Amino acid sequence: MQLTDQTSSPDSPYLHRLKDVAIAPIFILGDQRSGTTMLYKTLADAGCFNVVRAYHIINYDEILSNHFNQKEDLAIRELEARFQALGICDRKIDRVTATPHLPEEYGFILKNIVGDELFITAQNLPVFQQLCRKIQIASDLDKPLLLKNPGDFSQFLYVKQVVPQAKFIFIHRHPIHLISSRIKASRSMIYDWNAYTALISPLYAQIFSNPIKRTLIRILFSKYLGIGLHRSIQTSIEATTYFMKNIGALPKQDYISIKYEDLCKAPESTIKQIMAFLTLEDCSNLDYSQIIKPRPLNLLPGVQKRAGQIKQRSREYFDYHGYS
Repeated sequence: MQLTDQTSSPDSPYLHRLKDVAIAPIFILGDQRSGTTMLYKTLADAGCFNVVRAYHIINYDEILSNHFNQKEDLAIRELEARFQALGICDRKIDRVTATPHLPEEYGFILKNIVGDELFITAQNLPVFQQLCRKIQIASDLDKPLLLKNPGDFSQFLYVKQVVPQAKFIFIHRHPIHLISSRIKASRSMIYDWNAYTALISPLYAQIFSNPIKRTLIRILFSKYLGIGLHRSIQTSIEATTYFMKNIGALPKQDYISIKYEDLCKAPESTIKQIMAFLTLEDCSNLDYSQIIKPRPLNLLPGVQKRAGQIKQRSREYFDYHGYS
């Protein structure tokens, strides 16, 4: 697929309106399964930000057309009916309620349009800039744009380089708990059809519908071979190593770091800390203790067996965050 400038795209007649839309995004970045979804959804509920929603991913080529022709509400109602017809009620992997309004990762748009990666690259940067401007102009231009994408956690310096106005909210989670959660999510996705994911990721639908590819991925994440576990551990260690090596190069006024555990234990004060960093006033009157609930921890045996190895290889990160 190509960058949305084709004459066949419903948005094509409106793309010139994006030219003067300024973007200064705030990124929520953390390793996959670190709590980015929980934090993103909570901040979106506060009503202080423009965010990327499932609707924007699924209907990307008509965001502007629907907005300028007052058809967005209709498009969302049609999408809600589609969700209902498909029996979609949550994301399955974490039981987060799935609706067209659900805040989601912009990485899906990059992958769907350009087809290279789920994170920002030189090739898909024009699409990233376009999607930011689309969301802004179709939302509230007076509100800042809040984005989240785990794929860019391990390259935040590059993101800062190509988006100089960017600010970052980093969220961290105990690596052993994170790896266990990621393995569970991956197995859920590859063993059980996920209609919601198929809507926002055509690639997932293609892989799952291909018996050979589906079988190979299932073998990869089999609990008997441990290949997927080894890969998840390696990916996590690389991410934490990158963070520790490069966080000192990011101006301190451009980022804040929080822990998933603190967000669960003290949601009110953690959200206030974030809003203070962004110099925004929270006028939502939300009771964050009722929105954010810690989930039961049940580590996979394979992850428990490798806990010492994980800690040893990520010692600096463990010490930095006070993880035991």
